[in-house]
Amino acid sequence: MKPKKCKQCQKIYEPTKPLQQVCSYECAIAKAKAEREKKEAKEWNKRKKEAKEKLKTLTDWKKDLEREINAIVKLIDKGMTCISCGGSGKEQAGHYHSVGSNDSIRFHLDNIHLQDYHCNVEKGSNIIGYDLGLIDVYGKEYWNYVKFDLVKLFPICKFTVEDLQIAIREARLIKRELIKADMIYPAKVRLRLRTELNKRIRLY
Repeated sequence: MKPKKCKQCQKIYEPTKPLQQVCSYECAIAKAKAEREKKEAKEWNKRKKEAKEKLKTLTDWKKDLEREINAIVKLIDKGMTCISCGGSGKEQAGHYHSVGSNDSIRFHLDNIHLQDYHCNVEKGSNIIGYDLGLIDVYGKEYWNYVKFDLVKLFPICKFTVEDLQIAIREARLIKRELIKADMIYPAKVRLRLRTELNKRIRLY
């Protein structure tokens, strides 16, 4: 049999058996111990994660989902400039109706568009610029939908922890798909994606 590299000590040795992976009894023991410790560490991390998630509040789950939704918005609007000022500063996902003013639609993709830090944070969403940007990019009908219809359609949405967990799993799947696609979408496609993905996330 041809010489092989020991899976444990990395030395070259001549195997005596076809499926032999290590050069000696000592390396076999060390390899088995390392694999056992690795398995135990993996199980411990899993239990730790499960215990941590059991302590999460509804607010914690909302924050987790919002991170995923914001990432999706940035991928849908990839290559676009700030909806409020047309600038290209630090990219953020900016809510038209703020989370504080309407928690029900904080995850609705039509309520969130690419903004820069200056408009989203320093100018408190720059809502006048947001209005003009929506009209200019998507048309007055869509602006009316975002400004007036969203709050009428979803006045009060009470999400359970299970609702949010399901939405997080789907949002992460969508995020991976958008990253893999790596596309810059025209305006009509961005709106269609928002509609389709809202349905997939199943909160609205």
